[in-house]
Amino acid sequence: MSLLSTSPTLPAGLNDQALQQLTTGLTDQQLIWLSGYLYGRAGVSGSAPAPLAAPAAAVAAAETGRLTILFGSQTGNSQKAAGIVAEAARRRGLAPTVRDMNDYPPRDLKTEQLLLVVVSTQGEGDPPIAAEELHQFLLSTRAPKLPELQYAVLALGDKSYLQYCQTGFEFDQRLAELGGRRLAERLDCDVAFADETRQWAEQVLSRIAEWQPAPAPVATGAAVMASVGGSYAPEPAALPAAVEYNARHPFAAELLEKIQLNGRGSTRETYHLEFSLADSGLTYEPGDALLVQPRNRPTLVQEVLEAARLTAAAPVRLDAEELDLTTALTERLELSVLTRDVLERYAAVAPQHAELQEILADKPNLGTFLYGRDVADLLTEFPVDLSGQQLAAVLRPLPARAYSIASSLAAHPEEVHLTVGAVRYATNGRAKHGTCSGYQADHLAVGEHARVWVDRNEYFKLPPDAATDLIMVGPGTGVAPFRAFVEERAETGAAGRNWLLFGNPHFTTDFLYQTEWQQHLKRGTLNRLDLAFSRDQAAKIYVQQRLLEQSRRVYDQLENGAYFYVCGDKTRMAHDVQQALLRIIQQESGHDADYAAEYLRQLKKARRFLEDVY
Repeated sequence: MSLLSTSPTLPAGLNDQALQQLTTGLTDQQLIWLSGYLYGRAGVSGSAPAPLAAPAAAVAAAETGRLTILFGSQTGNSQKAAGIVAEAARRRGLAPTVRDMNDYPPRDLKTEQLLLVVVSTQGEGDPPIAAEELHQFLLSTRAPKLPELQYAVLALGDKSYLQYCQTGFEFDQRLAELGGRRLAERLDCDVAFADETRQWAEQVLSRIAEWQPAPAPVATGAAVMASVGGSYAPEPAALPAAVEYNARHPFAAELLEKIQLNGRGSTRETYHLEFSLADSGLTYEPGDALLVQPRNRPTLVQEVLEAARLTAAAPVRLDAEELDLTTALTERLELSVLTRDVLERYAAVAPQHAELQEILADKPNLGTFLYGRDVADLLTEFPVDLSGQQLAAVLRPLPARAYSIASSLAAHPEEVHLTVGAVRYATNGRAKHGTCSGYQADHLAVGEHARVWVDRNEYFKLPPDAATDLIMVGPGTGVAPFRAFVEERAETGAAGRNWLLFGNPHFTTDFLYQTEWQQHLKRGTLNRLDLAFSRDQAAKIYVQQRLLEQSRRVYDQLENGAYFYVCGDKTRMAHDVQQALLRIIQQESGHDADYAAEYLRQLKKARRFLEDVY
């Protein structure tokens, strides 16, 4: 049956009989091609509405199953999301090519016809390092027109940042400006992205399926072509599925040991925690993170109940589950952090507080308002009568917190160790506590269980060649992954040299893992240790100054292939370390600042300069 036989009433000036004669004998696929061609002709005049049919090039791509999935990731989440999309595509008989933006030549964009972009945003609106080059090219005047492109964007981010999913937004907008047509609207995903990614994939792939014959589904685990370091290799056959621990199904890990690492009188409060993974099947590699699902502080829960004038036993329904309000506030809803979306929802149910809309509209100062405020502050400053269910609808789910793993599984079988700094401060006349650090420091006792699962960090990893040297900069709790690195290299007998730069306020109270580092130095599993205790002398000394003091050594090791790692504070320390490294490169190479910037950019692109900052 012809597709035109079910057409609606034709516009004036078109003859149905003539159209039938013109299209007699055409296959359905040829009719789809023709509709795309005619639609493209209409689009040239600028009169076309949002895309209703695919252009010919996209149909041709769909017919052959050609689909590119391009991801830009910092820690591996976008790569995981791209994998979810690719698996969904394979189940529909497509043969997707999955490519890392870090290895993707920007000029290849003009050859794409079906493109799915999965990209994260770092901090306040920055692209991940892997996406920087493509992002810069796309936003430049050198970017080509893309009239044959059909695309969709999946953006990953964190709503605790004001510039939520900004990089995904910029990719989406720019591809449209260059002539690309959206397969679907951009989807912005918060920290928990897996379920939304699957739904988005089905929506986009259903759209593509409208243009192609139904191919034979590709069985899970069948060989497919995926980008691996710039080359292509078939994926291995699927193995029997192991138990998967995640946000919906965390592992209850027993706390075996909790030790405060700081000495008496320290201004810091840092804990070493050891959890059992016995019988879980959980594995991890140095550089991975452990996600810990916290519980809100009982005193904060009580403050929220009092500010909202609600009873502890008020019924609440969350995800089809009936709970009392106290349980919901303790285990399921974020109370310690205010985000823009929470403030927007609260403003909608509190129209009597017009100043909330003014605060939301003042974007330059919105971050200042949100910083340090919690839900109890909001309810106290802008009171409104809400039911428990209404309050729950305003709040965001309580997310797990990620901690860099501080142990090697080879050194500590069936265990995982963390280095946790307790966050405590005062704002708005009230004492505040970090949600998860306070939970572990104050409310999790040895013998009790925490809900955990492993978060793979695909990029913050040891070099594949065990003979490669490491330069590790990790002040404060940033030392955690480097404890894992050195333990792993000691267990495997890696030949590469290990150099650690560590800093904290005082030698006597804040030298985290001092005994262990001294033992590694004696055994030769740590080749060099540079220390910067900032408050032990009149002039403050930081790790970046220690780097500058060893300028020639740093540069020589980089020239000989060393990997450079940074972990810890993103706002100041990581920036200052980068500036010191640029100075070192310029000074020791004898070249100018532009040369140093390009040198560092190439280190990042080669994934020899790696950050785990927060």
